[in-house]
Order: sequence, then structure tokens, then C-alpha cells
Amino acid sequence: MSSVLERIVNETREAVEVRKDTAPLAELERRAHARTERNDFVAALNLPGVGLMAEIKRGSPSKGLFAPDLVPADLARTYCDIGAVAVSVLTAPAFFATDNDLCDAVGALQGSSLTVLRKEFHVDPYQVAEAAALGADAYLLIAKTLDAAQLTELATAGEQYGLTAFVEVTDEVEAEMALEAGATAIGINNRNLHTFEEDLGTTERLRHTIPSSIPVVAASGVRSREDMRRMEACGVSAVLIGEALSTAADPHAKARELLGR
Repeated sequence: MSSVLERIVNETREAVEVRKDTAPLAELERRAHARTERNDFVAALNLPGVGLMAEIKRGSPSKGLFAPDLVPADLARTYCDIGAVAVSVLTAPAFFATDNDLCDAVGALQGSSLTVLRKEFHVDPYQVAEAAALGADAYLLIAKTLDAAQLTELATAGEQYGLTAFVEVTDEVEAEMALEAGATAIGINNRNLHTFEEDLGTTERLRHTIPSSIPVVAASGVRSREDMRRMEACGVSAVLIGEALSTAADPHAKARELLGR
């Protein structure tokens, strides 16, 4: 794990312990179970064609804040209009985000069939209950930040709430970990989490190590129609795009360009 990633994970663990005192797990579970209707994340990824997972992203640890004026509710509605199959919402402070962004997006999408992913450094089952209470349909697990036992525990933690674990991998070892943990949806991150360099070849190399029955999403590094074609040729179910859409003057036009419409 890189020093930056390790620092973020450690800070996340510390913050979670503080939240446990202010928002008891029992209260989160009550709110989570009160949300009886959730959209099916895996079914959305399995729709015909290569789908667009559109991300609400203010910034990143490597690039800083690049979308300071972003309005989550407005962007969520735009993504719904675009025809995205899912919306990914960052809530991690390292990405200049908070849970309020997720709440705003979920509220804006109330009554729609668009699935919502909470993109956070989930390292504790408590956070899975948070994701469920906040109205997410799925939650991110980054294999590089977890050992095999932790990944399995967290991958199954969402089942009681009807949530799907979306497991992100960057190499063959992590892909195998995800499969052994029972992942039903996998993301391949084209960004090297040590150097932060991007290589679309990562998805091209790893896609065929994952059974075709499991939907795979290519993430990071896709900025043009040519990039999309490369990912489509791999047989992925969807492509996650954040910065290119969050910073676009016209997200509709950018989405059409990427999708070739």
C-alpha cells in the first residue's frame, strides 16, 4: 500500500471510531432497514451494451480540488437524463467530499431506477451500515486496502441491507481475492495506486481473468471516444467516468461524445 493510501486508510479508521460514538450502529441499522426499496446494482450493470457509470467527483488526492462549484443534486439529475446505468458518489474527505454529497444525490434521484454507489474507503462494517442508511444501493471495497479476511467480511456485510459490494482491483492477485470473497460486481482500476499513473492496459489484461458471468467496470483513464472503444473491446459491462464529466462544461455533450451517440 502506498504511503498516501495508507495515510488515508488510517485517517478513515480513526474517523469511523469517532462516528461510532456520535451515531450508534443500532440507529444506523434502524434507518438502513427502514429503506425497503433499493435499485439492483448488478442488474443495472448487466443491461445490454456498455453502460456509463457516471461519478460525482469534486477532486482527488493526486490532483486536488478540480470541481469546487459542483452541485451533487444537479449533476445526479443530469446523469439520470444522460442515461447512466449508475451514479458513483464520492464521500471521502480525501476527495473533498462528505456524506452530504451522497444524501443530495440520493434525494435528487428519489423515485428513479438509477442505482447509486457510495465511493468511500470502506474498512469497517459500520461504514456499510452508513451506506445503507444514507440510501446507497452499493458500496465500494478497495482490495488493496484490505486483507482476504477483511474483504470477505465486508463483502458480505451489505447483504442484510440489500446492498451490493463493488470490489475494486488493480492486479491478478486482487482479482482472485475478489472472486474468493464472493464479489458479484468488480471494478478494474486503471490507475496505479502507488504511482497514480493510468494505464488502460490494466483492464485489457485483467478482464479475462474474471468470469464473464460477473459484470466488470473499467475505471480511471477514460477521457475520449477512443479510450471508450478500447474498454468496449475488452468486454466490460460499464465504464466509470468521473473527472471528465464532473469538469465538463456540458456533461450531456461529453457523455454523448464518449458513448459515440
